[in-house]
Formats: sequence, C-alpha cells, structure tokens
Amino acid sequence: MQKGKFIIIEGIDGCGGETQTRLLSDFLLKQGKEIKELTYPQYDKPIGQLIHNFLYEKYDLSPEVQALIYFSEFVKDKEEIKKDIDEGKILISDRYFTSTLVYQGLRGVELEKLISLSNLFDIVRPDMCIYLKISPETSRKRKSKEKQGDLDRNERDLELLKNLVNVYDKVAKNNLFCKWEIINGEQSIEEVHNQIIKLI
Repeated sequence: MQKGKFIIIEGIDGCGGETQTRLLSDFLLKQGKEIKELTYPQYDKPIGQLIHNFLYEKYDLSPEVQALIYFSEFVKDKEEIKKDIDEGKILISDRYFTSTLVYQGLRGVELEKLISLSNLFDIVRPDMCIYLKISPETSRKRKSKEKQGDLDRNERDLELLKNLVNVYDKVAKNNLFCKWEIINGEQSIEEVHNQIIKLI
C-alpha cells in the first residue's frame, strides 16, 4: 500500500486556512483519494477548551506553558496520524505544530527548543506546510467581519499580527520543521485554491 501524505495549511488568523482545507479536501475526494481533515486547536476537546479560555483572557499563561498545552494536542494525536498515513490516507490540517513554532516562538520560547521538543516526542512531520500570507490589516478586517467584533487577544492585536507575519516569513523561508511553500493569501479564494492544487 502506498503511504499517505500529510499537508498543513498555515497563516495568521483570517488567512483562509479553514476554507482552503475544505476546498482541498473536496478536490482530492473527487480524485478518489481517501481524505482526513484535522484542525488545531481542537476547541471541542478538553485541551482546546483550555486554549480557548486563554485566548479570551479568562486567565494568563506563560509562553512556555502555552507551548506545552498546544504541544500536548500533537502528542495526543501522533499515533493516529501515523496510522492514517500508513494506511494511505491524505491528511490535511488547518494549523499544526507549525503554528506553535510561530506564536510561542514570537512570545519568547526559542525555536530551537521547540524543534528539540518535537524531536524528543517524535511529532509527525508533514510533507508540506502551505503558508497563506496576508497582511495584519487584512487579518483583522476578515476576522472582525466573521466574528462581528468578538476578537480574541491575538486577533485584535495589530502589533502582534505584524510580528507574527515576520516570524512566519522567517520560519517559512528557512523550512523549519518541514518543507514550506508560500502563497499570497490576499488573492481570491479560487486563485488561492488553484495555486494550492498546483503545489500538490
């Protein structure tokens, strides 16, 4: 049996990751592929609820504690991810450990420390991470419209979003943790989707 693939869709909030994950899944299903969609954080699970409460400022967590909480989701799922890939499935994930590298890396956790942690716990490395690059202004505009102004601590912080773009650029250009590809997420949904199809 041919091994499956593991593809990540990444970017700051509002980049279109959820939409492009769904479109890519639909496209590959029509090609007769066996697909499994993932999303992180998993807000409907206990760990995801903890993350949600942090994002909406019900309490504060140090950057290292944030990293470990996010990280626990990938450790929790790694055996199932390996099994799905071995069974030939194509896994498409809206965010992954690649987000932790950027967000917690920006907040002061060394990138080398995060990579070492991923190696220590044998976190599954994707075949490709597709970074949908948008401006901080586009991010806030899209999320404000989507959530009618109910933004979390990351989404409403324009300075944070600017810094996140810089870290995403650095991580992507250096292919940290896996192979990265950069797509202009400011384009139409259809244009972004077509470029993703070309990449894979």
